[in-house]
Amino acid sequence: MRMQLKTILSLTLLLSVVFAVNAQTDKNSIDDKQENSRKKVKSSEDYKETEVDFLLNYYEQDGDHSPVTGGQGTEELTNVAPSFVVHIPVDSLSSLDLNFGIDIYSSASTDNIDYLQTHKTSASSMDARAHINASYSHTLANSGNAYSVLAGFSQEFDVSSYHAGGSYTINSKDQNRSLTIDGLYMSDKWKLLYPVETRGTSKADLKDDVRNTLKFGLSYSQVINKRSQALFSMEVVSQSGLLSTPFHRVFFDDTPNYPNTLAELTQYSNVEKLDDSRIKIPISIRWNYYLSDFIRLKTFYRYYSDSWGISAHTASIELPMTVSPSFIVSPFFRYHNQTAADDFYKFGKASASNTPEFYTSDYDLSDFNSYKVGIGFQYSPIMGICNFKSPLRKNKTGQLKRIGLRTAYYDRSDGLNAWLVSLDFGFTF
Repeated sequence: MRMQLKTILSLTLLLSVVFAVNAQTDKNSIDDKQENSRKKVKSSEDYKETEVDFLLNYYEQDGDHSPVTGGQGTEELTNVAPSFVVHIPVDSLSSLDLNFGIDIYSSASTDNIDYLQTHKTSASSMDARAHINASYSHTLANSGNAYSVLAGFSQEFDVSSYHAGGSYTINSKDQNRSLTIDGLYMSDKWKLLYPVETRGTSKADLKDDVRNTLKFGLSYSQVINKRSQALFSMEVVSQSGLLSTPFHRVFFDDTPNYPNTLAELTQYSNVEKLDDSRIKIPISIRWNYYLSDFIRLKTFYRYYSDSWGISAHTASIELPMTVSPSFIVSPFFRYHNQTAADDFYKFGKASASNTPEFYTSDYDLSDFNSYKVGIGFQYSPIMGICNFKSPLRKNKTGQLKRIGLRTAYYDRSDGLNAWLVSLDFGFTF
């Protein structure tokens, strides 16, 4: 459950990381990657204002297949994630972007790392994760090409993470085509926190406490005509080290029923074990079309495959509608389908007499289909919403430029469901 939780926390920050590693499951892609922005060499007039976005994201889920309790048990969870995204113009060709915030979450499932399933029924286990990311972007004046570098760090009680990467974009002279090559390195160091009944036993024997991720990506965007544009991308992601979660339990087929005592847990529970290497390959295409001056069509499709046996298809559609010059409404729908990993077993299905090398009861790695449906609103008057004195510099003013709201309902065929709400307040200084 904790692995599942960390994924959710990262992805609820809609604008937090410039490059995101596309992962295997529908949950890992709850928040789709945003399209590449600024392609042109801008004039100095475009770089006078510092932009600040305050984001407040709320996520709530429930389900009954927690991997902390072997594929059975509550998945109740809530997460509140405030964050700031700051865009600072350095000069007419360069900019600095900062993103920092905190996730505050509670989970009934993580209570069961140290207690029996029947003893905890509410989301009372609380934790926090702090993060900061920075990126620098520069456009080459002569060619119009651009590059960027980035780095970031996050910390919670049992995991510390950092990442670094960069990209280079080649733009055509007319700015209608671009090719981007990017790379990202991530390292997560874990405290090996095992289920209470396995600590000090031979079952608590995971060899690694570090997970390394290396991603290389290639994307090509094309303005087809005045109404249509497309983007194609492909990534190769390599992971190694600790790819299982130390406190995920697995129960084999010799378990008579769910253990209700510490003695039974000690006898029947096992620590999840997964291969220490994994290759992921997602391939995606976006196509946007202006149906009219007031309605746009935004579509997305991705095919995913990995070395653990998972293959997946994801498709989404969004219809941003300009109700007035200041107000945009964007309904959207997303569908996902995937096959199970080779080493996934439901509760009591893995063989005790012929124990497999790898095994997990994490339903994020199971076969399922899901959908997400929601709507977004953005209010952004041409002259802004209101002005105020800038807290950053004397004799300067700030402006609240826009307010955004996005909400969605998520449902998965294994019984997991969730609500997501995001607020965005955009300021300029």
